[in-house]
Amino acid sequence: MIRSVSVKNAVNDALEIFQFDQWLRFYFVKEKNGELWIEIPEEVLAELKVKFGPLHSYADMVNNAITDYKRSQENVCSFVAARLDGQKYEATVLPQVFDNATFKIEMYMFNVWLKMHEAILDEEYQGFESWTEMYEGWNSMEEVRTYRAKLVKSGMDPQIPACDTTQ
Repeated sequence: MIRSVSVKNAVNDALEIFQFDQWLRFYFVKEKNGELWIEIPEEVLAELKVKFGPLHSYADMVNNAITDYKRSQENVCSFVAARLDGQKYEATVLPQVFDNATFKIEMYMFNVWLKMHEAILDEEYQGFESWTEMYEGWNSMEEVRTYRAKLVKSGMDPQIPACDTTQ
Protein backbone atom coordinates (compact mmCIF):
# COMPACT_ATOMS: atom_id res chain seq x y z
CA MET A 1 0.00 0.00 0.00
CA ILE A 2 1.36 3.39 -0.99
CA ARG A 3 0.96 6.00 1.73
CA SER A 4 0.83 9.72 1.04
CA VAL A 5 3.51 12.11 2.21
CA SER A 6 1.35 15.20 1.56
CA VAL A 7 1.23 17.33 4.69
CA LYS A 8 -1.32 19.61 2.98
CA ASN A 9 -3.75 16.72 2.43
CA ALA A 10 -3.15 15.42 5.95
CA VAL A 11 -3.90 18.90 7.34
CA ASN A 12 -7.23 18.92 5.48
CA ASP A 13 -8.13 15.42 6.68
CA ALA A 14 -7.27 16.23 10.30
CA LEU A 15 -9.21 19.51 10.13
CA GLU A 16 -12.30 17.67 8.91
CA ILE A 17 -12.13 15.25 11.84
CA PHE A 18 -11.71 18.08 14.38
CA GLN A 19 -14.60 20.00 12.79
CA PHE A 20 -16.77 16.89 12.77
CA ASP A 21 -16.14 16.40 16.48
CA GLN A 22 -17.17 20.02 17.13
CA TRP A 23 -20.36 19.46 15.14
CA LEU A 24 -21.20 16.31 17.10
CA ARG A 25 -20.62 18.05 20.42
CA PHE A 26 -22.63 21.08 19.32
CA TYR A 27 -25.79 19.14 18.51
CA PHE A 28 -25.70 15.86 20.37
CA VAL A 29 -24.42 16.55 23.88
CA LYS A 30 -27.01 15.90 26.58
CA GLU A 31 -26.70 16.28 30.32
CA LYS A 32 -27.47 13.17 32.39
CA ASN A 33 -26.87 12.90 36.10
CA GLY A 34 -24.55 15.91 36.10
CA GLU A 35 -22.38 14.58 33.27
CA LEU A 36 -22.28 15.36 29.57
CA TRP A 37 -23.03 12.51 27.17
CA ILE A 38 -22.98 12.32 23.40
CA GLU A 39 -26.25 10.81 22.19
CA ILE A 40 -26.64 10.61 18.42
CA PRO A 41 -30.04 9.45 17.15
CA GLU A 42 -30.03 6.29 15.03
CA GLU A 43 -31.38 8.11 11.96
CA VAL A 44 -28.45 10.57 12.12
CA LEU A 45 -25.96 7.70 12.46
CA ALA A 46 -27.53 6.01 9.45
CA GLU A 47 -27.26 9.22 7.41
CA LEU A 48 -23.63 9.69 8.47
CA LYS A 49 -22.81 6.15 7.40
CA VAL A 50 -24.12 6.87 3.90
CA LYS A 51 -22.74 10.41 3.47
CA PHE A 52 -19.54 10.37 5.53
CA GLY A 53 -18.37 6.75 5.72
CA PRO A 54 -15.08 7.11 7.65
CA LEU A 55 -16.44 9.86 9.90
CA HIS A 56 -19.37 7.63 10.79
CA SER A 57 -16.97 5.35 12.65
CA TYR A 58 -15.88 8.33 14.76
CA ALA A 59 -19.51 9.18 15.55
CA ASP A 60 -20.15 5.53 16.42
CA MET A 61 -17.07 5.48 18.66
CA VAL A 62 -18.14 8.49 20.75
CA ASN A 63 -21.89 7.81 20.74
CA ASN A 64 -23.50 7.04 24.10
CA ALA A 65 -20.34 8.00 25.96
CA ILE A 66 -19.45 10.63 28.53
CA THR A 67 -17.66 13.62 27.04
CA ASP A 68 -15.70 16.63 28.15
CA TYR A 69 -12.95 18.70 26.58
CA LYS A 70 -10.14 16.31 27.55
CA ARG A 71 -12.00 13.18 26.41
CA SER A 72 -12.97 14.86 23.18
CA GLN A 73 -9.38 15.81 22.44
CA GLU A 74 -8.20 12.28 23.28
CA ASN A 75 -10.91 10.75 21.07
CA VAL A 76 -10.07 12.98 18.11
CA CYS A 77 -6.34 12.36 18.47
CA SER A 78 -6.85 8.60 18.76
CA PHE A 79 -9.09 8.58 15.70
CA VAL A 80 -6.66 10.70 13.68
CA ALA A 81 -3.80 8.42 14.67
CA ALA A 82 -5.74 5.23 13.90
CA ARG A 83 -7.17 6.38 10.57
CA LEU A 84 -4.40 8.54 9.18
CA ASP A 85 -1.05 7.94 10.87
CA GLY A 86 0.72 5.10 9.11
CA GLN A 87 -2.50 4.12 7.32
CA LYS A 88 -3.29 6.85 4.82
CA TYR A 89 -0.10 8.85 5.42
CA GLU A 90 3.50 7.93 6.12
CA ALA A 91 4.26 7.86 9.83
CA THR A 92 6.38 11.01 9.51
CA VAL A 93 3.48 13.14 8.21
CA LEU A 94 1.04 13.46 11.14
CA PRO A 95 3.55 14.90 13.61
CA GLN A 96 4.13 17.67 11.05
CA VAL A 97 0.39 18.37 10.80
CA PHE A 98 -0.12 19.43 14.40
CA ASP A 99 2.87 21.77 14.30
CA ASN A 100 1.82 23.12 10.91
CA ALA A 101 0.95 26.84 10.83
CA THR A 102 -1.85 26.21 8.32
CA PHE A 103 -3.46 23.64 10.62
CA LYS A 104 -3.27 25.96 13.63
CA ILE A 105 -4.62 28.95 11.74
CA GLU A 106 -7.44 26.94 10.14
CA MET A 107 -8.46 25.53 13.54
CA TYR A 108 -8.39 29.05 14.95
CA MET A 109 -10.47 30.37 12.05
CA PHE A 110 -12.99 27.54 12.44
CA ASN A 111 -13.35 28.38 16.14
CA VAL A 112 -13.83 32.07 15.29
CA TRP A 113 -16.54 31.10 12.79
CA LEU A 114 -18.20 28.85 15.34
CA LYS A 115 -18.29 31.57 18.00
CA MET A 116 -19.59 34.15 15.52
CA HIS A 117 -22.34 31.85 14.23
CA GLU A 118 -23.28 30.01 17.42
CA ALA A 119 -26.68 31.69 17.75
CA ILE A 120 -27.58 30.93 14.12
CA LEU A 121 -26.37 27.33 14.38
CA ASP A 122 -28.33 26.94 17.61
CA GLU A 123 -31.63 28.06 16.05
CA GLU A 124 -32.15 24.77 14.27
CA TYR A 125 -30.26 21.58 13.61
CA GLN A 126 -27.78 21.76 10.73
CA GLY A 127 -26.28 18.63 9.24
CA PHE A 128 -22.50 18.40 8.97
CA GLU A 129 -22.75 19.05 5.24
CA SER A 130 -24.60 22.31 5.93
CA TRP A 131 -21.99 23.31 8.51
CA THR A 132 -19.16 22.79 6.08
CA GLU A 133 -21.01 24.71 3.36
CA MET A 134 -21.68 27.61 5.72
CA TYR A 135 -18.05 27.62 6.85
CA GLU A 136 -16.78 27.55 3.27
CA GLY A 137 -19.10 30.46 2.39
CA TRP A 138 -17.80 32.46 5.33
CA ASN A 139 -14.22 31.54 4.38
CA SER A 140 -14.74 32.92 0.89
CA MET A 141 -15.62 36.39 2.19
CA GLU A 142 -13.02 39.04 1.40
CA GLU A 143 -12.75 40.18 5.05
CA VAL A 144 -12.06 36.63 6.21
CA ARG A 145 -9.45 36.02 3.51
CA THR A 146 -7.76 39.31 4.43
CA TYR A 147 -7.76 38.43 8.14
CA ARG A 148 -6.34 34.95 7.44
CA ALA A 149 -3.61 36.47 5.25
CA LYS A 150 -2.67 38.82 8.12
CA LEU A 151 -2.42 35.86 10.49
CA VAL A 152 -0.23 33.96 8.05
CA LYS A 153 2.00 36.99 7.39
CA SER A 154 2.39 37.77 11.10
CA GLY A 155 3.41 34.19 11.86
CA MET A 156 0.86 34.23 14.67
CA ASP A 157 0.60 30.98 16.60
CA PRO A 158 -2.96 30.68 17.93
CA GLN A 159 -1.85 27.98 20.42
CA ILE A 160 -4.50 25.50 19.34
CA PRO A 161 -4.21 22.31 21.40
CA ALA A 162 -2.50 19.59 19.42
CA CYS A 163 -2.32 15.84 19.51
CA ASP A 164 0.79 14.25 20.91
CA THR A 165 1.58 11.71 18.22
CA THR A 166 4.75 10.53 19.93
CA GLN A 167 3.01 8.45 22.61
